[in-house]
Amino acid sequence: MTHSIFKSIKLINPATNFNQKVNVILQNKKIISISKNLNLEKFNKDNQTIIYDCEGLTMSPGIFDMRVNIGKTENLKFTQITAAESGITSMAILPNQTPKLNNPSIIDHIKRQSEDINLPKVMVYGAATKDLNSLEMSEIGLMSEMGAIGFTNGNKSIKNSLVMRRLMSYAAMINRPIIQHAEDEDLSGLNQASTTSIRGEMNEGEISTRLGLIGIPACAEVIMIERDIRLAKLTGAHYHVAHVSTRDAVNVIREAKKSGLNITCDTAPPYFSLNESKLLTYNTAFKLSPPLRSEDDRLAIIEGIQDGTIDAIASDHRARSKDTKVQPFSAASVGASGIETLFSITLDLVHKKIIDINKAISFLTINPAKILGIDSPSLEEEKVADFIVFDENESHIIKQENLKTSPTPFDGNKIHGKILATYINGQVAFMNQILKNKIIQ
Repeated sequence: MTHSIFKSIKLINPATNFNQKVNVILQNKKIISISKNLNLEKFNKDNQTIIYDCEGLTMSPGIFDMRVNIGKTENLKFTQITAAESGITSMAILPNQTPKLNNPSIIDHIKRQSEDINLPKVMVYGAATKDLNSLEMSEIGLMSEMGAIGFTNGNKSIKNSLVMRRLMSYAAMINRPIIQHAEDEDLSGLNQASTTSIRGEMNEGEISTRLGLIGIPACAEVIMIERDIRLAKLTGAHYHVAHVSTRDAVNVIREAKKSGLNITCDTAPPYFSLNESKLLTYNTAFKLSPPLRSEDDRLAIIEGIQDGTIDAIASDHRARSKDTKVQPFSAASVGASGIETLFSITLDLVHKKIIDINKAISFLTINPAKILGIDSPSLEEEKVADFIVFDENESHIIKQENLKTSPTPFDGNKIHGKILATYINGQVAFMNQILKNKIIQ
């Protein structure tokens, strides 16, 4: 009978508030033992036992990435494989695809297509409105029955107030969250129906003026959130704000939470790691949506992470082809890759002593699951194991040439933390040679 033993590994399990050095034994896809004492004699003559010397390494539940765009440069299986190599064991994909995820049959098809026990589990958001145009509500009840975990217009806002009210009312009845890309598209210049809109290119401020680029005011985010908070209060819905990027947004969400409303939010690594000054070189890898904001906004995102106003961290993965990025800034596409750097950039918050390791792992694992009403991942005896093994302190430099997806806004960053193995359903989905070299039997 095959056993995998992870000897002297630090186990972090946020669901039970556990953080200790232990020995973990895996058998038949389940964790059968978590203990401080280990009697190796009974395993020494077992040719089917693999023992890893994990001194200095850490085990935690696998990452649940709650915001993944699958674009034209990728397909679902490629994204799943890349995610597994990045420590992601579950992910939620947005409806901005071809075809759009806006009816029950497509939701069912995607879920069936992604059913591979050796790859990350795929959750699906249904399109909140037909064709993502904010004019007419989609069949959210039927999509929910087919497994949609929430409803959103993805990278577009749900801009029609009456449609949003109806969405929230129905979503509250079926106990599903409404996820909003919070942006007043008239202010940001993204309202394609308007004949007067000029498409915004970066955060509005001194730097946009110096660069001669069209600015997107920070208030475009908070205006939409303030409207939606009032509708959430009216309907009793669970309202979730995606990739929060401004101080004003953090402040109004903080106050709404204090009032008892069912409001949650996430952010992404660029918004706590980078600011608008990165665009001084016109590097299109930094052309994102929401745009990179001011340094004051970046610091506010960190404050929101520290005090719990921000609930989760997602990759906001939106890979682009080189052809669409090697363009004049105004013509270049919006978005950047994120799944391959999500773990390390989040762990950077720990190395900078902004949050502790337990909180960082929670932001990537149990918190997204709680937001979306999914069973929280937990490493306990007699449970099927979805987990990662990583080195918290291994330092390396992110290089675009070493990544499968592009572009990364973190090219050249020196970071700490490396995924060494990903187990899904108790089986190896990915293992780095570093961990293979630690086999002592």
